[in-house]
Amino acid sequence: MIKNNKGVTLVELLIVIVVMGIIAAFAIPAVGTIIENTNQDAVVADALAIENAGRLYCAQTQCATDQALTWTLVEPYVTGLTESEYDLTAASGVVVTYSTANSTWTVSLTGTSGNFSYAGIPSAIGRTGVTPVS
Repeated sequence: MIKNNKGVTLVELLIVIVVMGIIAAFAIPAVGTIIENTNQDAVVADALAIENAGRLYCAQTQCATDQALTWTLVEPYVTGLTESEYDLTAASGVVVTYSTANSTWTVSLTGTSGNFSYAGIPSAIGRTGVTPVS
């Protein structure tokens, strides 16, 4: 009599499922961290864009020393930012300040609920100025 051994046994199937569970246990938290870091990097990129918009605005209009710029002043120099991510029109929404004492641009972005806010010098401190908004 010839034995026909086609298919997998229940033990083999359980081993594969356990191995896949172990891999998933390591992969899912890693993906969450990657997404969080990517969102923070996007906020830093937006802050850099606003910093550069402040530089352009002041280059064309001769800003006063230590002048704070609002969104209405820098908006023509920035593309891609939306009010769904940041509170752009409020008085505290976007503030770009140039300090003549140490030649730095400080950016303050107020995020909407579920997004991130930024406060700091984008070209110097990077992601450390990003905080989540609840």
